[in-house]
Amino acid sequence: MKKNLAAACAVLAVGGLGLAGGALANSLDDNGVGAAAANLNSGINFAYINVRGIGHTVLIPYYNVQAGNATLINLVNTDTVNGKAVKVRFRGASNSDDVYDFQVYMSPGDVWTANVTRGTDGRAVLTTNDKSCTIPQNVNGSFVTARLNPRLTGDALAAETREGYVEIFNMADIPPAAIDTTGGPVGPGAGTFGAVLATANALFTTIKHVNGVAPCFSTTAGQAALNALQNDPADLGAAYTLGLRAASTGLYANWTIINVPKSGAASGEAIALEQRTGFANPNTPATRSRINFFPQTGAAVATPNLFTADPALRTAVAPLIEAVQNGSGGLFAGTLPLVVASSFDFPDLSTVTNTGVLDPLRPLSRAGDITGQLATKNIINEYLTDSTIGAFTDWVFSMPTRRYSVALDYRPVAPAPFVMAYSNLGTSLTNPRDYFTAANTTVVGGQICTATSGLVYYDREETTLVGNNFVISPNPPAAGFRLCGEVSVLTFNAPGGQSVLGAEIARTDFATGTIRDGWTNVSMPGLTTGNSGLATGNGLPIIGGAFVRAGNGSVSANFGAVWKHRYVRP
Repeated sequence: MKKNLAAACAVLAVGGLGLAGGALANSLDDNGVGAAAANLNSGINFAYINVRGIGHTVLIPYYNVQAGNATLINLVNTDTVNGKAVKVRFRGASNSDDVYDFQVYMSPGDVWTANVTRGTDGRAVLTTNDKSCTIPQNVNGSFVTARLNPRLTGDALAAETREGYVEIFNMADIPPAAIDTTGGPVGPGAGTFGAVLATANALFTTIKHVNGVAPCFSTTAGQAALNALQNDPADLGAAYTLGLRAASTGLYANWTIINVPKSGAASGEAIALEQRTGFANPNTPATRSRINFFPQTGAAVATPNLFTADPALRTAVAPLIEAVQNGSGGLFAGTLPLVVASSFDFPDLSTVTNTGVLDPLRPLSRAGDITGQLATKNIINEYLTDSTIGAFTDWVFSMPTRRYSVALDYRPVAPAPFVMAYSNLGTSLTNPRDYFTAANTTVVGGQICTATSGLVYYDREETTLVGNNFVISPNPPAAGFRLCGEVSVLTFNAPGGQSVLGAEIARTDFATGTIRDGWTNVSMPGLTTGNSGLATGNGLPIIGGAFVRAGNGSVSANFGAVWKHRYVRP
């Protein structure tokens, strides 16, 4: 069956088990009491960007199905012992709204693949023939517009699904052996609680490939093990009973944007976040995180503030640091939440992964920590637009954590303007870590836009030929431009609107005059009140790269490349 946000409210259509009441949506510490203590949570741990590309969470900075493009995704589980309960979520380019999400159950050493293309109705469509288990059982289908701008209709609405980015989470490991739940973590029998048993883990058996195919829903035992995942694990014992254990590292992903009509392709690697012990030393070995398993259902979550910094889902109104704000230090004037949180909304990038007692401030702190790691004051890269070789360049600016600072309230009825709601990501009122406030954001055309401080571009020789005279480059800085949308595309020197990616949702055309090839430095100091309090600011959290296409007329061939952005970190 096709997965969509509305259908997620229904019980999965195999087996008929009911939902647990109340949607507790617990994020659980697997503290390893008993014989399984080794290699589980130990001490305080934090998520770091792993430059080696493997982690608990991976971020694909851009997907695109515009102008004949398709996006191919390969997700790899490098753990050859444990399975993984993985959440996959596609978010739209305008304001990071959820447009498609589901769960994938990967066996040890597994690779899951999928294609995203444009459907006949204009919406993005996901197709996979992969043999790994998924929930829902069939995840092939058109992307969903239920969370998008309600003032849009027709193809304008469908177009909002055709560009965006992807976030992928290991919610929990699925070990081969069953886990002892005798006695509970305290009290009689506590010494064996969490221990590895001699019996098989039923969920592992269900997702483990046999002759190249996972049993999944094809057996009675498989149906029971997967249908049980509709039930919210109310405590650690319930998670063990489902076959879940603390999430470990091991995921990486590759992506390819391919255009068959134009004989072009571009590819890259996902950004990886890895959980490690200790805050000061990011070179320590990976550890395990919490069990962040949330059923793939539409059941309402009663305590969203414990699990997210997303101001669209939060309900906190006081104290101020915990509250949804107006971006100028005051409380948000509208009713909360902007969107009622469902179980399928979790986990997200702000859901806490380190150990300790949950509280409403911890998602804010995690969102600030990850945003700080992605923050950059300057984006530097090359561009190539030499007309003699038919060259074009698009730059992608992806901000996958901006949603945890600011969201758009779509509820005001036209012609009333949309308004923004903000989260304060600081740990105290005197130590804010905000990267987006009313000082650097605005709403244009139904998209949140963020101010930059302009860009400087250079040719390849540090000089520019003007008439018969050479002058010292760079040219005077161009006026600052806004990054509109969560994923913004900057197109260089595009006559007639041509571009490499055919981006439509959040695109800016930029002309460099006579400097057709060279490099560019985009400045974005961000807010001047942040962790350091320095006047230079904290930058903005941006990832992405330069997409280049050129042609060779003599052989009727196109050539492409992707160059990752270079960054100047705060």
